Amino acid sequence: MKKIAIAAGLASLAGIAAAQSKVEVFGVIDTNITRLTGTGTSSKLGLATGGANISRLGFRGTEDLGGNLKAGFWLEAGLDSDTGAGKAAGSTGLGFNRRSTVSLLGDFGELRLGRDDSASFLSTLIFDPFLTNGVGGTGAFSILGVPAAGTSTGGAPIQISNALSYLLPASLGGFYGQAQLAFGEHTKAEPNKNQGDYRGLRVGYRQGPFNGALAMGRFYGDSPDNNISASNLGLSYDLGVVKPMLLWAREKRGALKVTVLQLGATAPLGPGELRASLGHYNTAGSDANWNKVALGYGYNFSKRTQVYGTLAYLKNKAGANRAIGVQGLSATGAATGGKSTGMELGIRHFF
Repeated sequence: MKKIAIAAGLASLAGIAAAQSKVEVFGVIDTNITRLTGTGTSSKLGLATGGANISRLGFRGTEDLGGNLKAGFWLEAGLDSDTGAGKAAGSTGLGFNRRSTVSLLGDFGELRLGRDDSASFLSTLIFDPFLTNGVGGTGAFSILGVPAAGTSTGGAPIQISNALSYLLPASLGGFYGQAQLAFGEHTKAEPNKNQGDYRGLRVGYRQGPFNGALAMGRFYGDSPDNNISASNLGLSYDLGVVKPMLLWAREKRGALKVTVLQLGATAPLGPGELRASLGHYNTAGSDANWNKVALGYGYNFSKRTQVYGTLAYLKNKAGANRAIGVQGLSATGAATGGKSTGMELGIRHFF
């Protein structure tokens, strides 16, 4: 009888929890076949991931606390769907590297704690026709190279750990914004006591077909010369038949400063979307510049399933040796002053 009573009590508690909370399992599986080439190197053919959207597995939920106050959580893990490997930092196991946050939400906005997208990264995604993905992605978030914690070879962070974020409420007539502070968690006695700290701010206005945002961030590296500043401005206007986009972004580390200006557009075409971009990348004080053009199309079988294809071409100036690479298939490289191409055909499915 006691066992029955305990079971009934547990069932009752479970029912209460279900009534108060909503938990959703979500994700993306995006896999493609890609061919990369580069001047002075052999071509490379293989499977890659994240050509249209980054592959991921996530869990998110909210609880109504009453008085227009909610609690929320979000756990999101990146995947290499071409190999099945997770993207946990420093390993191939599954870890919530993309987002791991808990929040309080209300009329005041949202207070969010944990690992999240950096404030200075988001616009480089939203105002890129390719959402930074695949061979066509602008790569405006990594113009100083793949982010590497503020070392002499890395750029600004995409996601940032130990972050405290405040987001404006959605009731401000189209205005939105985010302030973000992340802690490197070093002691004050250390010479590099600020290493890993991040300060970011993003403000924007979205109303009808118009969207515009300005963002800036500062990441503290392992020395003052390796501190990174990132800033960007994005604009778009949906005309119905086409949505033009403009993205300006700059990253600076010490004396190295690289700026990108991208003109892009998306347009509905049949049951899918046409995507195009043209980008110019300028390295201050040198001829290490390059240009990139990309054209792609995604055919929607449904709201969840898309087949897509993209072509991209990159041309280096005399002092640059950039090459196109994608998640799951590294770049072949390119000779200084040479060119690089990328072609992909893939399938993306939301769940």
